[in-house]
Amino acid sequence: MKTYKYNRCKLSFSLGSRILIVLFTIISFIGCTDLSESTYTFINPDNYYNTEEELESALNSVYADFRTFAAGYKTLMTLELLTEHAMPAHSSKDGVKNFNSWQGVNQSTTYNIQIWDSGYELINRCNVVLGRGDKVNISGDKRNQIYGQARFFRAYTMFVLLRIYGRLAIPESYTSGLAGLEIPRKTIDETYNFIIDDLKYCIDNLPTRSQWGSGAYYKASKGAAQALLGDVYLTRGCMDAYNVNYFQEAKKYLGEVIKSQEYELLPDYKSLWYWFVEDAAKNTKESLLEVQFGASQVSDLHCYFGINTKDECLGGKMYARAGIAHKSYFSFQDEDVRKQCFLTEYTITGTTTRRWWEPEYKGFSGKGEGMWPSTSPGCVKFYDRTKSCYDTGGSKANYIAMRYSDVLLNYAEVENYLNGPTEDAYSKLNAVHNRSNSNPVATGLSKEAFDDAIFQERVWEFIGEGHLYYDELRTNRLGKNVYEYKTYMFENGYYNCQKLQFVPQKTFLWKIPQTSLDSNPALEQNPDNVSDPKYPL
Repeated sequence: MKTYKYNRCKLSFSLGSRILIVLFTIISFIGCTDLSESTYTFINPDNYYNTEEELESALNSVYADFRTFAAGYKTLMTLELLTEHAMPAHSSKDGVKNFNSWQGVNQSTTYNIQIWDSGYELINRCNVVLGRGDKVNISGDKRNQIYGQARFFRAYTMFVLLRIYGRLAIPESYTSGLAGLEIPRKTIDETYNFIIDDLKYCIDNLPTRSQWGSGAYYKASKGAAQALLGDVYLTRGCMDAYNVNYFQEAKKYLGEVIKSQEYELLPDYKSLWYWFVEDAAKNTKESLLEVQFGASQVSDLHCYFGINTKDECLGGKMYARAGIAHKSYFSFQDEDVRKQCFLTEYTITGTTTRRWWEPEYKGFSGKGEGMWPSTSPGCVKFYDRTKSCYDTGGSKANYIAMRYSDVLLNYAEVENYLNGPTEDAYSKLNAVHNRSNSNPVATGLSKEAFDDAIFQERVWEFIGEGHLYYDELRTNRLGKNVYEYKTYMFENGYYNCQKLQFVPQKTFLWKIPQTSLDSNPALEQNPDNVSDPKYPL
């Protein structure tokens, strides 16, 4: 096993921030579903991490930072707006119109997806745990559990960054000064292998969900590591000319999650969401990994996927930065339970005045009788309609980062790549589909048509959750779908929908922020992306 030391270099510091590298701040958070944070004073790491309690505090800071990284509204909103499944709502803040039209995508300064910095902050917190744990007097099994959790979140973070930026710089040592900040990027294969090594360690050392027990369902588990590794191999296979060897590995690890019987689909899709069942939606048996929110650590995701209003029946105030695209909403069959996760009407509290969405006005508000206050329906997957949310503005709804339906659909996809639409592949797709939709998937589909059916299921299952960008990019659907729908939206005069400026190819990579290049001279910038020539603008 490698011994990792803490690298305080975030590979993204401005000049002033680099001076602060000599300092160290631990942010701790405690509890299960109510994860509160407290801040320690500046501490010399050589004099800290001598006890199990201190090492656990470092691990807690990893979970706290994961919440910020994985459930940041700007990342989720941006990734959704870049697909054809979202449109700008009435606010033009946060660059929503520009992202939706793919404007300025080659910039490394004011306009980029802005998660490189937060990703490396989280990686560094993981490296604290891995770099200081060997000196702590605890049992080997306990140390491996702590290391396993740190390595899981490091792998998760690197997988996100890899899909957005490509090959990564991989810090493995810590520094107490400004030396050693020049860390070059590894190759794509080296980056993938590093992530895979982390996840295999997690599989060998992390407890299962049931072994953690109900008080710790929120913790990284063996099943979550297996599912994530399956996703890593699936993505690597798609990006490497549909490499069969990687697909076989993906099927192996996804199959192990299924065979473990640690997870299952909930009978009712609505019971995944706080809007419908409140705390009963948290950390269910369908969930492999959730970002925890509670009374003292609240979410603001509802603000940005809402309907630009405040009413007690809806919970906290909403700002409506992005909404579901009209075409995507109408792709749901009326019988599909998942369609109920979108807010299309409500009655103002204490009155008989109704508001309802009128799509014929193409997103312009205040024109119809119902005077709907946003461009499209709201996504209740992030809503908390309790009185406390209305009073405080903060939602207690968790963000589900990984769930079992994703495992089943990934398995169906990779089985289809390997063997076509077999009974095994159909059974996994049907398990997800039939849970919410009474109209069955057509039988006898070709390999290509079955692949399309899986992707459509992913849209219905995960829309609004920030996953579809990755799915469309790796399956080479993003450019075609964006071009066709966003051109239609602009030409037909939908609100805030600008002319498309760029059509992404499968090779699309975001620019590394210029501040990171300034701080780490060994970094190489990604080349300019080229708009797909098959789709003239």
